[in-house]
Amino acid sequence: MAFSTNELSERNGLSAEINVTPLIDVLLVMLIIFMVIVPVTPRGLNSIIPSTSSASVPDETASHPVMVQIELAGSLPRYKLDGVDVTQADVAQQLVKQLSQQSVRRVVVKADSRLDFGVVAATINSSQAAGAEYVGLLTPAIEAQLR
Repeated sequence: MAFSTNELSERNGLSAEINVTPLIDVLLVMLIIFMVIVPVTPRGLNSIIPSTSSASVPDETASHPVMVQIELAGSLPRYKLDGVDVTQADVAQQLVKQLSQQSVRRVVVKADSRLDFGVVAATINSSQAAGAEYVGLLTPAIEAQLR
């Protein structure tokens, strides 16, 4: 409650006016907090959206991406690198070997939908550690468009 000096407040004693000074203080503190937090928010993964003009004209000088296929064989994942069976431990070594021979280091990961995403994420991490500049995920819808 606030005190007022007009004649009505002198007769009644106290007035029922709202003191807005603390509200303005709270508003300013919240404004400062939001101004500090907004620029610090994390961003998502960088992605490149393919354009239709570049897809219609094939570039013969560009190297093909390395295809990493992860299939579910029983309860364990089975890895293929450009169609060649490899063990999980050899995936990173083979990626380093194949990516070192390419000018544009791209990896495409095609995984079985029944797999745990942790297996796919580990493959993406090992691809980036092997030096891949771009890592893409091949989904069944995109694969159907490519055929």
